[in-house]
Amino acid sequence: MMLTIEYVPSVLAALEAAFPTPPNRAKQQLDKYLALLERLMRLSQLNRSVFARRFDAYDIPLTKLINGSPTINNKKWRVHEWLGKHGHALVENINKSANNITKEIAVLKPTANLIVKNENLLKYLHSLTVLELDAYLSSLTQDWRDVIADYQSHYNSLSAKDRKLQYFTTPVDVDALKRYMTSIVQGATALNKYQQENSIVQAEYVLRIAQVTNGLLHQKIDKKAFGRTYYEGVSVLSTRKELRMAFLGSSWEYDCKSCSTAWKMSFAAECDAKNKSRKKNVRHTFAAITQYLEDKDSFFDSVILEVYNSLPTQDYKDTIKKAMTALGFGAKLSMGTWRSDTGEDSQSSLFAVFDRNAAMLKRFVECDLVKRFNSEQQTLNKFIVAKFSGDAVWQAEMTAEQQRKKVKQFSSAQKIVWLYQHAETIMMDMVRAEVKKSGNTVLANVHDAVVVRNQIPTKLLAKIELKVQQRTGVDYFRLGETEY
Repeated sequence: MMLTIEYVPSVLAALEAAFPTPPNRAKQQLDKYLALLERLMRLSQLNRSVFARRFDAYDIPLTKLINGSPTINNKKWRVHEWLGKHGHALVENINKSANNITKEIAVLKPTANLIVKNENLLKYLHSLTVLELDAYLSSLTQDWRDVIADYQSHYNSLSAKDRKLQYFTTPVDVDALKRYMTSIVQGATALNKYQQENSIVQAEYVLRIAQVTNGLLHQKIDKKAFGRTYYEGVSVLSTRKELRMAFLGSSWEYDCKSCSTAWKMSFAAECDAKNKSRKKNVRHTFAAITQYLEDKDSFFDSVILEVYNSLPTQDYKDTIKKAMTALGFGAKLSMGTWRSDTGEDSQSSLFAVFDRNAAMLKRFVECDLVKRFNSEQQTLNKFIVAKFSGDAVWQAEMTAEQQRKKVKQFSSAQKIVWLYQHAETIMMDMVRAEVKKSGNTVLANVHDAVVVRNQIPTKLLAKIELKVQQRTGVDYFRLGETEY
């Protein structure tokens, strides 16, 4: 079952009355527009925002809907534009800040002119018996074949050489994926309602792609200027981690532990030598960061005690971990609004981490250990940006990206993210190369992590860590291990 839409008869009647010639032209163009809107609404379901779902709406880029809309009357009108201006719009934008100029994602709510069918996949699957559910998951309809053929049209048009250059292919464990989908339908997961609805749609897309491609997920590579590699459309990055773990099957994830902080600490000795006399060693100068890297449990326990006035729990640790990660990527250790380097007013992203609980955020902001960590990090950030400001290649790349994005300058936080993400890629590329050299299979690349088919032997893991440390100078580089 997949989402389908149709317009009410009055819409076609109005378009045909306005543009009666050539015959059937109005219907042809309206049907093309409907097909485009349907495709974008289906894709929106993959990562539908809570806001959009709350209003039975869909997150859709206006540029794709408007510029992709077919034309009418010798290209004088786009169908989307004509319908909107003459009272026959199929959707209305409830995100007023989004338009074709700002290129923001619109939140489009169907009007009375649009009939939406089969919108809630999870609700439908709940109505099936166990045998019916199994039959549904195992059946590949012609509609799905057509959707996947359209989705993979670019991949299918390429030569074998270009496919290898432009796409990363991940094998899908179809049986494990079906079991995961069944567990969602049966309510055997910790996901909330919105997460269940998003995850089941994502899972079905992966399932149908795998059923068409004999168990393979082809992901179009999208290398970003800031250093990281993303993928377009359905991928190991766009789906929830629990879903990724399910469809990759039996495998192992290796992630760089405290990667951003470990990288910054590699500049500590040079920074320390430049900024002060040698009365203290680096470990004392950057004591909070050292504790964070060498004894994270004690670091978290101390922070949790101050923030929650309680013994540590996994939920508390997860929240503090998110908060520390946010600090590492430039979040302000602040309660309210602050002015960025570019002069814009922003609100601390830490509010979201603490579920907008001002009392908890206040205790986190005032925690002495957190303040020392943040101060030490700011010292390193300033040193790193100053150090690379003399790098002609980096400056040229930054200038080119500023011109592309049409911004006057990047903030210090953005510069740090740029430098870190490039360093992260270099380190993880080394890990991937060593994994492949050992005969293991790389199933997925997730920024500071890699998922491989077989567990990396202890000795080899230590060898890989040492090689990265020696080649990059990041002495705290370590790989964490998670079994899928």
